[in-house]
Amino acid sequence: MATPSSSSSPANNSSNVPLRSSTLSPPPIGNGRARDLLRQHYGLGASVPVPSGKPNDPLDMDSSAFDAANYYNQMLATSSLPTLLKQQNTISEEIRQLDGERQSLVYNHHHELIGASDTIRAMKSRAENLDSDMEKLMAAFSEISRISAKLATEIELETSSGTGTNGGERTLE
Repeated sequence: MATPSSSSSPANNSSNVPLRSSTLSPPPIGNGRARDLLRQHYGLGASVPVPSGKPNDPLDMDSSAFDAANYYNQMLATSSLPTLLKQQNTISEEIRQLDGERQSLVYNHHHELIGASDTIRAMKSRAENLDSDMEKLMAAFSEISRISAKLATEIELETSSGTGTNGGERTLE
């Protein structure tokens, strides 16, 4: 397979230098760019931004002004077949990496949702147990209040009748 630097065709390359210009060559794409794109998509905030040549360059894939049709036409007009195939492989690999990271994020989110669902289910179960305990506690407090009111009434009657507690009838401690 002939590469742009080893091609002997004068129509394709007269100086044994690759034809791709700096505007057509995106910066090397690693996991950092893919991770930043995924972070941006999910609103997690980007890490250190990757510097790009021109922020509004329609031929720079990392630019917000990227124009796929112009990029495609420019690549067809200025690049040799081996260069086009290499670029296609590079873009395909980037897409696979991004898709893999997206699937990983979806799996992680799904796993977290299942964990949250289990936690909510456990809390609901405990809350139902707490409801019955609270009902028992409220009944006990009601009984305590009833007995306290009855004792207060009896003490008031004994105090007002003059018998008092000195007669040995009842002492409260």
